[in-house]
Amino acid sequence: MSRTLSTAVNAALAADHVPGLLLVELDFASGALRLNNSGVTVPWNGHEWLGAGNLGAVETVTEHSDLQMTGIAMQLTGIPPAMISRVLGEHYQGRSATVRFAPMNADYIVLADPIIIFRGRLDACNIALGDTGTVTLTAESPFADWERARVRRFTHEDQLAEYPGDKGLEFVPQMVEKTLVWGRA
Repeated sequence: MSRTLSTAVNAALAADHVPGLLLVELDFASGALRLNNSGVTVPWNGHEWLGAGNLGAVETVTEHSDLQMTGIAMQLTGIPPAMISRVLGEHYQGRSATVRFAPMNADYIVLADPIIIFRGRLDACNIALGDTGTVTLTAESPFADWERARVRRFTHEDQLAEYPGDKGLEFVPQMVEKTLVWGRA
């Protein structure tokens, strides 16, 4: 994926030492969950990004030059079992997930325009329980949706389900076995 980088990001990336963060934004029904991979909460873009530190991990993001679906796994450990019920009760599948790489300046302040390194949809959630819980969320790229079958029929009932009151396919059943004579010799 080609990216246009701002002057500030180009300058930060050209430096000998590039401090940076991963900013992870997960869209849950109850509100967005915003995490970063440092040990402190970081303000950016009008939001507070909670520091997950060593408790969180993001799988390596891979890219391909061809149109190929990819995915990532994000893991959060050390969650009290009481909070696991919130994860189990939330509707998350199909909701958006974004991972950004945020280069920082010399004062460890996030630059204005982090680079989006992954954008996709939340897919599955695996939970391992013990004294503390481990939640692993997977997200898939939009290309995964291309491989899903679209089940639509050209029937009156299917048309009414999509467009109530539309009678455009009302006579399709009568036309299925109809013999048509085309032209005369």
